Amino acid sequence: MSNLEIFQNGVSLHPDTMGEAVYQIGRKNADGSYDIVVYESMSKSEAKAVLAKMEPKKSKPAAKKKDATKKTTKKKAEKKKKRKG
Repeated sequence: MSNLEIFQNGVSLHPDTMGEAVYQIGRKNADGSYDIVVYESMSKSEAKAVLAKMEPKKSKPAAKKKDATKKTTKKKAEKKKKRKG
């Protein structure tokens, strides 16, 4: 579902939100028009939330394993301090 965008598609005619911008989600064509994917008229914040749910989640890279030879325990560190001091 890549290439999806939020775009303004007019203003609200509802009495409670008269004149406020309404947004939809779609794909932009080469000629500048849009193929609408989500037809529902939404506020910008609602459209952002819907788009976030539609986009695939990016997987995090696997955590790197730490080298076991570099790992020292507290006990070993304390023993070394006692020998020096």
